[in-house]
Amino acid sequence: MQLTEHRISDATGEYTRAVWLMTAPTDEPHRLCVFLDAEHYLRDMDCLPVISGLIQKGLIPPVSCVFISHVSGTARQQDYLWNERYARFIAEDVVAWCSERANVQTAGNVMCGLSLSGLEGALIALLYPERFPDVLCQSGSFWWLAQQERSLPKTSAKFWLSVGDQETETGVTHAPLGLFQEVSQIAGVEWAASRLQSLGATVKYRQYAGGHAIAPWRKELSLALPWLLSSTEKNE
Repeated sequence: MQLTEHRISDATGEYTRAVWLMTAPTDEPHRLCVFLDAEHYLRDMDCLPVISGLIQKGLIPPVSCVFISHVSGTARQQDYLWNERYARFIAEDVVAWCSERANVQTAGNVMCGLSLSGLEGALIALLYPERFPDVLCQSGSFWWLAQQERSLPKTSAKFWLSVGDQETETGVTHAPLGLFQEVSQIAGVEWAASRLQSLGATVKYRQYAGGHAIAPWRKELSLALPWLLSSTEKNE
């Protein structure tokens, strides 16, 4: 499975991002997995061997994957902090671009993110429920959402929400934009699990041993992706 690098711009010119596309080993229509935070998933996590191995073993169906660059620390916080304009860029421009290059579906796809991009991934799925009914949020920064008073829409999506049992820190300021975290990562993810379930979502909540780190996120891909890409819903 070959990975190719490209650049995508939206019609308004607000967003131009490097992306990496891995096309599925099939000519049949298939699902697309969109990964935010490309640098973390590709460089730090080295997720491609995990995904390829799951496909080869028949644990997930053939999928194409697109990985979108976060560019910089500042752009990352601006893009991923519950940003509806960025959500439109991903759900409309990126998906359309992928559908021109691979026989991917425009609906029924998977949204993936970690930490702050896990928060944005949840927003994208809530705003575009038909396009992204399955969502992976690894240690998603739901502490930010828990601190807000925001209404959320009903949803029938499947969410895999994970967090480390060591993610207990509170009163943290996150550079470069100075985001202040009042509640712990665990409390934020648990809040999100409860809130999303109350809105109709199917939620798999998993607390792993460890902290806010790449190694446990990589390990759980072998659990999360088969659950999200299964044809039947599981509410565990």
